[in-house]
Amino acid sequence: MDADSEHWSSGRQLLLQRCKSRALSCLNEHEYSRAFAHFIVALTVEPAVKGELLNAFIFTLEKIASDLEKEQQVNEVLLCYQQALDVLPNDSHVLHGLATTLFRLGFIECAASYFLKSYQANPFFTPSLYCMENLKNALVERWHFVMLNDSHRNMAYHRAIKRAVKSGYNQVLDIGAGTGILSMMAVDAGAEKVYACEASEIMSAVLQNVIETNNKDITAFSKFSTDLCVPDDLPEKVSLIVTEIFDAGLFGEHVLETLNHAWEHLLVSNANCVTNINEKDEAASSISSLCSNVENAAMTPNREINVGKIIPYSATVYAVPVESRRLRKNFALDMEIMEALNIKNMVAPQLLDEEPYSTEKLYNIPDGYKLLSKPSVLLEVNFNSPQDIKSLLQGKVLNIKHECTDNGMLDAMIVWFDLHLDDETTISTAPNSEVDSCWEQAIFFALPQCLKGSSPLCSIGDCIESEFLCQGHLTLKSIKTRANNIENNFNQTLTMDPSLINLLNTYSSGNIINLNLRDIYNVDNAAILDISTFPTLTLKALKDSPFTATVLKTQYQSEVEQLRDLYQISKERLVFKSYEELYKSKMQCDFLIVDPVEPCGLLKKNLLEDITMLRMQSLKETGIVVPGEIEIMAILIESPVLKEHSKVISDERTAGYKISQVMNAYQCRIHQDIQYSMLPYTKITEPVKLCSINLNSKCERERKSLFKDMHRTTEVEAINNGQVTAIIYFFVLKYHQNFVVDTSDHDGLRKQAACILDEGTHVQKGEKVHLQWCLKNGCIQIGISNGTSTT
Repeated sequence: MDADSEHWSSGRQLLLQRCKSRALSCLNEHEYSRAFAHFIVALTVEPAVKGELLNAFIFTLEKIASDLEKEQQVNEVLLCYQQALDVLPNDSHVLHGLATTLFRLGFIECAASYFLKSYQANPFFTPSLYCMENLKNALVERWHFVMLNDSHRNMAYHRAIKRAVKSGYNQVLDIGAGTGILSMMAVDAGAEKVYACEASEIMSAVLQNVIETNNKDITAFSKFSTDLCVPDDLPEKVSLIVTEIFDAGLFGEHVLETLNHAWEHLLVSNANCVTNINEKDEAASSISSLCSNVENAAMTPNREINVGKIIPYSATVYAVPVESRRLRKNFALDMEIMEALNIKNMVAPQLLDEEPYSTEKLYNIPDGYKLLSKPSVLLEVNFNSPQDIKSLLQGKVLNIKHECTDNGMLDAMIVWFDLHLDDETTISTAPNSEVDSCWEQAIFFALPQCLKGSSPLCSIGDCIESEFLCQGHLTLKSIKTRANNIENNFNQTLTMDPSLINLLNTYSSGNIINLNLRDIYNVDNAAILDISTFPTLTLKALKDSPFTATVLKTQYQSEVEQLRDLYQISKERLVFKSYEELYKSKMQCDFLIVDPVEPCGLLKKNLLEDITMLRMQSLKETGIVVPGEIEIMAILIESPVLKEHSKVISDERTAGYKISQVMNAYQCRIHQDIQYSMLPYTKITEPVKLCSINLNSKCERERKSLFKDMHRTTEVEAINNGQVTAIIYFFVLKYHQNFVVDTSDHDGLRKQAACILDEGTHVQKGEKVHLQWCLKNGCIQIGISNGTSTT
């Protein structure tokens, strides 16, 4: 028996060694299916070898799953992950990979459960945390939380709805109901029947949950209001519609189309009020009659309602020209960038019709803004006039004149609105409003295409004429300023995606645009491998030297080709390749140029692992990575604003309705796209360095995986009393000596990320705070350790 056992053990070890050897051999030969089969046998025979085989096995699993998915062999993909889970049932990597695959295949809820299993199996496995957070962001956008936390808005609607219902409007439809807060207000105001419609699948589920939690008699529909029918859905037309489907530009959420349909199909209306839009006198008479009917109904609440009502009743839209250096950087290249890249042509941002304006909280702009005139009324719209709505849908040109009250550069037209809920209550989204609202302002940039040769320079007394078009939504068509036009030849204009212009302007931070690669490593006829988002340093090097370059294929390839042709660089000297093509190539380069940080403020996912692979495979022994070092920095702050973007603070904010418990299931810890320099906050600590990553460390060159999972604790001292609600993190990128980029630079354009604490931590000045943090696959998680747990 002992001899048999010994023989069996020996045979088992032999099988294990053969499977390990063959698996790695097949992997090197890119025979992923055979490698996967050998790995499965090895892990089945001896699970203890997981540690030494894990990286290679996960790489093989992901590769074979990716190839099968491309061939649309979904069942085979899922079978591979099931086999992997059979041998590694609680491995976070396998669970995460399966969750990611399920998400791509559209199985959202199932994917979420596996991301959670992965994170529960290893709370330091940050990629699954990030994926859960991204999933929550995709399912429930953050503006829902901001709106629900706006108690001023909520109570204004509460008052207006109560007055309308008491006046006799007691069959109510809430369009775009969200959590149903307006519907519940109507119920409590005494409405006989309340309906709510919400098209988003996940928000519809939230709506049903909130209705049940608050025990309200509301009939909910999981569809767009434009898909509702009488009598199939609603037994009869309603007398009151309440809605808040407005964006910063008022009409961006298709509110006009929605209300037009409502007037025609869902809302009680007097047939005598239906007029021909082209008959102006009759239309004006009918609008007057409609308003009179509504006023009379309000005065006599017991009479039958024959003309419905919409809350909000109307809106006034304002516009003002402004100067702002920060806003200018979104659509105009800095002169130092143009000089460094030798761009003598005009650079015009591509017009994006689907996004005619940007949005921003204007008062948060760090270097401020200057009004060039007094605000003027751009438009007044009456939502209780079907004719008014139809005219704006058909297309209405809006001309407005501004007399300059200050000298400056016209950078944008800023638009906001007053929302008149009824004749007693108004909500303003103005940047200088006494009450801060949940809305941002709409920013229409003064693009060269809009100026059409007019000078953006304005002087006191000048007249600025702007032309807007409202055809379902607002667009800025043209701006005229002073008579002396500037020379502008659009036939010689370079066109760029606006996001690229913003990205290129970030290179002014740290003076990186003036960095010469020869200053880092002086080599003749160098070969460059550039995997950055846009190869700015590479283009600069190619135009000044005989270097050759391979650059990563990105969304900006056409702009790279424009500059390549401008510099008369041959196609042979500048080659585009995908990541897959790079891994298969045999090239050897002197420079590996990377762009470590995403525009949203996160470290690029898997970037450190990609650098490791490319450095081992494609970088010469004497070659270098640029930038060569990344420092991860953190600062503790108190910021109620960030908290309000993360969760419903309390049910007191939502007029007492029980909403927080339901919505906070979608609360997020990781926030991105934070403009730290524009954020209202109190500094609790100075910035502290969590770690430094040397991308050119020679001692790490031969390791299969340069960057192991990092779990560490860092101590920092509080400089102020306060409650830590968030930990902002950012990066310091060291290119060479004086060429350093701090991604939190207040003058820069880069954004930051933050870890929001579920419960704030009170600290005293001088107190030592212990930060526990981990890093994996570029995903960072930071919390405050109290010795036994981490918040």
